[in-house]
Amino acid sequence: METVQNRAGGGVKYAWYYASQNGIHDPRYIPNNLYYTKIDQYFNDRKLGWGFNDKNYYSKIFAGIPQPKTVVRKIKGLLFDEYYRQITVDEAVALLLSEPEVICKPTLETGSGRGIRFWNTQTDAGEIRVFLMNSDETDYAVQAILKQHAELNRVHEGSINTIRISSLLMDDGVHILSSVLRMGVGNAKVDNATAGDNAQYDGMTCGINSNGRLKKYAYGYYTGKKFDRHPQGLIFDGYTVPCYDKAVELVKKVHPTIAHFRLVSWDVAIDENENAVLIEANMRNGSINFHQFNNGPLFGDLTERVLKEVFVKN
Repeated sequence: METVQNRAGGGVKYAWYYASQNGIHDPRYIPNNLYYTKIDQYFNDRKLGWGFNDKNYYSKIFAGIPQPKTVVRKIKGLLFDEYYRQITVDEAVALLLSEPEVICKPTLETGSGRGIRFWNTQTDAGEIRVFLMNSDETDYAVQAILKQHAELNRVHEGSINTIRISSLLMDDGVHILSSVLRMGVGNAKVDNATAGDNAQYDGMTCGINSNGRLKKYAYGYYTGKKFDRHPQGLIFDGYTVPCYDKAVELVKKVHPTIAHFRLVSWDVAIDENENAVLIEANMRNGSINFHQFNNGPLFGDLTERVLKEVFVKN
C-alpha cells in the first residue's frame, strides 16, 4: 500500500545523503524542499511571522522568560532603552559603554550570524555613535554578553554555545523533535552553525540524547563531515550538556504561547547560574540539516502523523 510519505515525496531517495555519514538508515528523512515549501509553511503563519520574529519584541512576546539583558534598541530608526523608553544618541552611547561587552544583533529577517558586531569598554565612542546614527541600520538590539555555564566554556570559551531544540505543537501538547549543541570554533564569537566562518569545520553541531549526553560525533552543517572531538579538544562522546532538562522545560513552557507557530527552532543558553535563557525563536525556516545529520529523521515516529495532517487534510 502506498504511504502518505511516498505520495508527499518523502525521504527515501534523500536518505543516502544523511545515512552515508551518520549510519542511520531510515526512509523517513524529510527533504529540504518538502520541509521549507510545504511542511514549515503549513505549521507556521507566514504573515504573523514578520512581526513575531522581530527580536526587539521578545521582551514582550516572551515576558517572564529569562533572556539576555537588552541595553539599547533601535526600532524603525529610533533609539530606546531596555524598557522601550526613547533615548538620545548620547544616552545610548553611555549605556553601551557602561557594560563590559555587548553584542549588537539585527532584529529583522536575520540569519547565519550576518550583521553581528561586538563592542566593549575599549571601543571608541565615536565609532559607536556613527553606527547609532547610520540611517541604513534601522532595526537592531544591543545586549549584554551572557556569562555561560563553566561546563559550556569547556566546549568553546570564545562563544556562547547554545542548545538548538526543534519542537512541534500538536493537539496532545509539545513534542521535542530533536536537539543539538551548536558550538563556536577557533576565534569565532558566535556559535551559528550556518555562519561558515571556518571552512574546515563547516559549522559544527552535535546531537544531544534525551538524557543530555552528547552523541559520539559532531557534523558540519553543509558537508555532513563528522568529528569525534572539538578542535579545541573536547571529546563529544560522554560529555553531558549542563541543565539540558531546564532547556527542554523552557521550550515546553513557552511554545504554547505562540500557537500560530507550531514548528519552532529554539536557541537556548545555560548561564553561569544554571538558568536556561532564551536566545532566539526561529518561527519559520528553522534549519533541518544539522538535526537530520545528528539525530536522524526530524519527525521520527511522528512522521506519518505529520504528513497526514499536512497533505491529507489540505
